[in-house]
Amino acid sequence: MGKWELVSVSEVTNILDNKRVPITASERRSGKYPYYGANGVQDYIDNFIFDDELVLLAEDGGNFGSATRPIAYRVSGKCWVNNHAHVLKPKENLDVDYLCYSIMFYDVLPLISGTTRAKLNKSALSKMLIPLPPLDIQKRIAAALDTANALIEKRKEQIEKLDFLIKSQFIEMFGDPVTNPKGWEKKKLKKECDVITGNTPSRLNLSNYGNYIEWIKSDNINTTSMYLTQAREGLSEEGLSIARSVDEGNILMTCIAGSLSCIGNVAIADRKVSFNQQINAIVPKENNHLFIYHLLLLSKPYIQGKVNMSLKGILSKGKLLELEFFFPPLSLQIQFAEFVEKVEAQKALLKKSLADMEQNYQSFMQKCFKGEIF
Repeated sequence: MGKWELVSVSEVTNILDNKRVPITASERRSGKYPYYGANGVQDYIDNFIFDDELVLLAEDGGNFGSATRPIAYRVSGKCWVNNHAHVLKPKENLDVDYLCYSIMFYDVLPLISGTTRAKLNKSALSKMLIPLPPLDIQKRIAAALDTANALIEKRKEQIEKLDFLIKSQFIEMFGDPVTNPKGWEKKKLKKECDVITGNTPSRLNLSNYGNYIEWIKSDNINTTSMYLTQAREGLSEEGLSIARSVDEGNILMTCIAGSLSCIGNVAIADRKVSFNQQINAIVPKENNHLFIYHLLLLSKPYIQGKVNMSLKGILSKGKLLELEFFFPPLSLQIQFAEFVEKVEAQKALLKKSLADMEQNYQSFMQKCFKGEIF
């Protein structure tokens, strides 16, 4: 228990949810004002309904339960908010930045409702308790967390710059794979790679599922990581005998998705994995897998241009095999791969540093709200 009084969020804020107005994508007119949803800016439109210093708290579709992705964020000035975020205006005894930090990573899992889509109802805000130190202490806490957060963002920028460095090296060596300014000969993918479509072993047979091998889904690909993330579900040895799998060093691509933005996403398998039917594995015959990964990554606009969205959003194995790409000499591919490995080694160090910083940040934040720092 901290040394300050605990108050409910609804007690110290004005909840302006009745002023929210959702607008469908087809009804929005492009403009300069941000259109906010549960997790940030969704669009920019030509009008606004708020012009204030506010905190938006996800109502549904938020990052509930995440230790690193916030459920609340600050907005300032003219904007529009849809009905997926609660709109909170702090009362006189509450600093707006302090409010945001105090609920940014609040554990709302015991408070949410809904079986198919988790929802944090307005009534739950009365059960969200935050410490209320004097206003000057609130401001000091917010300023300290601002400084710590700025250091984390700077580290993220350093990692992003390394990603840009790899992209720049690819463009310098090979040119843009979509426009092909260097005039490389293009070949159909099927000439240089095999493609394997994943599948789903029958769920009627429970013995197909277990912990023998990871069963990859598209959410393990649709991230910023070059490598597959850890799968939440796995197959048994029996399930693997029915499933399709690839060894490390091959590339998995999302080829079926409800959103066009996800199709064409790629990640490298750094261990043997199985995968479902929304995914195609690209298995290089002789080409370097790091080169192929970045070739596909930078060819995403071209790949998406071949997708039939009337069929949910499908890039079939047959269509993928017919797509044309350039494949420079293997010696150049290896030269590029060696560069990538050096940069990735630097990234690994920065990511380790970032993880430590984020962990320390969470600890520092908790100490602030317990009154152990100020």
